[in-house]
Amino acid sequence: MAPMQNRSRAFERQICRIKELLERSSDNVTWDDYVPDPDNPSQLRQIDVTVRRGSKLTIVECRLSKRRQDVKWVEELIGRRQSLQAEAIIAVASAGFTVGAQKKAIRHGVLLRDLRDLREEEITGWSSRVSLVLYYYQYSEVTLFIRVSPQAFSTRNPTEVVPELESCGVVQAAFNAAAQQLEPLKLLATEEKRIFSFGVRIRPEKDIRLSGESILEVGLEGKVCLVMRPVSCARVLRYGKPREPVGERNITVEQFSMGETSIVHHKDRVAIDIDLSDVELPPLSQLRYFRVSSTEDLEHESFAITNPLRIRVAGQLKVSVCALPETPKQQ
Repeated sequence: MAPMQNRSRAFERQICRIKELLERSSDNVTWDDYVPDPDNPSQLRQIDVTVRRGSKLTIVECRLSKRRQDVKWVEELIGRRQSLQAEAIIAVASAGFTVGAQKKAIRHGVLLRDLRDLREEEITGWSSRVSLVLYYYQYSEVTLFIRVSPQAFSTRNPTEVVPELESCGVVQAAFNAAAQQLEPLKLLATEEKRIFSFGVRIRPEKDIRLSGESILEVGLEGKVCLVMRPVSCARVLRYGKPREPVGERNITVEQFSMGETSIVHHKDRVAIDIDLSDVELPPLSQLRYFRVSSTEDLEHESFAITNPLRIRVAGQLKVSVCALPETPKQQ
C-alpha cells in the first residue's frame, strides 16, 4: 500500500478513535464499514467511519490533504446521506474547508470538522500532554544451539538452517522464551541499565529436519539488557468545528515520530494507536513494552498496535550444532 494510502487510513483511524471517545464506547463505532445500499441491498457502500444508535446511522467521511475542501465534496456528501438514508453525515478534513463549503454545509445540515495545530506555547502549557516511551531488550554474545540426533550431526553447515528456523518461527520462539525468563526480574522497576546472562531451551512445535533428521531441541544463550527510548511528539492538533477557536476545542490528537502513532484525548480519557511500521531498532533487539504517562490521571479507552511483525528479532547469530543422543526433557 502506498505511503499516502497508509496515512489516509491512519487519519481515518484517528477520527474513529475520536468518535469512540465521544460516544464513550467502541461498540457502535466502526472504522472502514460497509453499508447496504437501500436501493440495492446486495451492493455494499464503503464508509470511512459509521456510528450507529439503534436504527439511526451517522456517516463520517474523512479527507487527508494539504488543501481545504470545497463545495464539490460537500455536495457529494449531501447526496450520499440521502442515498444511504443516514440520519446525519460528518465531513472531516485535515486542512479545513473553504468559505463556500462551510456555507453550503450549514444550509444542508452537513456537519464539518477539522484539525488545527496548537502553537508551541500552547503545547508547553498543556497539562494533559502524554509522554510515550518504548523499551526493548538488546541481546549480545548470542549463540543459537541446534541439537539433533547423531545421524544428522555435522552433515550440514549450521548457518544454512537458520533461515529455515526463522521462517517457521523457531528462532523467534527462542527469543520469546528468553524474554519470559527475564520477566520475573522486573527490569522496568529501575532506570539502571544492567546486563544479565540468560540461557533457554525449547522444542520446536513443528517437525523441522536437518539433513533428513528432526531437530530435537533449540537453545539460546547470551547476554541482554533493557534499553529505554523516549518517542518524541512531533505534532499536537485540536479537533473541532471550522470556526471554533483552537483553545476552546476539547479533543486533542498527539502525533508521535514513530510511523502513524497517535494518542487521542477527550477530557481525562485517551485512545492510543501504536504504529510499528518504521520502528528502527539495533540488530538482535526485541521490542517489549510501551509506557504511557501523564501528570494527570487518565482513563484508557483503547490501545491498538498496527504492523506487529516488526516485533520480530533480526540480526546475525552465532550457530552451534551438536548431537543429542536422547530426547531431552523440556525446560
